[in-house]
Amino acid sequence: MKRLVQIVIQFLLSCIGIILVGALPVLLSGINERKLYVKEYITSIKEIIYSIFHLEELTYFVFSSNIERPLFPHLWDPIFYSLTVLFSALLLACVVALLLTIVSMLFSERIRSRLKLIFYVLESLPDIFVIIVCQFFVIIFFKQTGILLLEIAAISEQKVYTLPILCLAILPTIQLYRLSMLTFEEESRKNYVELAQSIGLGKLFIIVIHIFRNAIISVFFQSKKTVWFMLSNLFVLELLFNIAGVTRFLMSYTQPTIFTVSLLAFFIPIFLFYSIGEWILQKKANRGEVLS
Repeated sequence: MKRLVQIVIQFLLSCIGIILVGALPVLLSGINERKLYVKEYITSIKEIIYSIFHLEELTYFVFSSNIERPLFPHLWDPIFYSLTVLFSALLLACVVALLLTIVSMLFSERIRSRLKLIFYVLESLPDIFVIIVCQFFVIIFFKQTGILLLEIAAISEQKVYTLPILCLAILPTIQLYRLSMLTFEEESRKNYVELAQSIGLGKLFIIVIHIFRNAIISVFFQSKKTVWFMLSNLFVLELLFNIAGVTRFLMSYTQPTIFTVSLLAFFIPIFLFYSIGEWILQKKANRGEVLS
């Protein structure tokens, strides 16, 4: 019950923050004249709150086709598209990072240090560089062989998934690998690992059965930062792949009401994912105690 109250409070505070930020352009619209439109800002906040409780009244103007559409259900398509790419990339990054970590833990500490250094350098690569390199590789391969490995951009109503997901997952994989290596190494120094080694259990068995299920909880919590990092890259990804996702929609329709409601609709699934995930993992971890 206490955890549920905490989740509700976090959710409400997050929504209030999004609403206040969504109306901020109105407050700052007179900044060149050194004015703050406080009354207009408060009015905009009231309009946003009203719209949240009257979603059926919200409409937006499609400039390309010169028509007006209701925001819902049309907003669900770009949101679902972006969430599919985002969560698929996150899942791929987590799986690959954990597999690399398990393999790396079988090596000596000296080799692990070198691997961590290499991944630390790779982590500094700009996201736009990674995306462009991947696209160029597909193009060059196509020119040399005549085989199109993957679609490099969406055309018209067509949707592309594989290459955007791979591109979005590369840097998070490196980031999660570095974080999970630190967590796995910290777990490997604990008493229950020494006990398992003393009774003759194999290194791989200890890593997969004992260390993994304790470390995965910490990795999940750390992945929150990775998701924020991925969200910052999502707009660049959607722009370069011509993806009609939610971040491009938000940049196209910047009216405070439309922008804020759209952002809330995108935020809620992510919030629920981590709230439910934390609740499940905490139950599995005996309310936060170490599994062994």
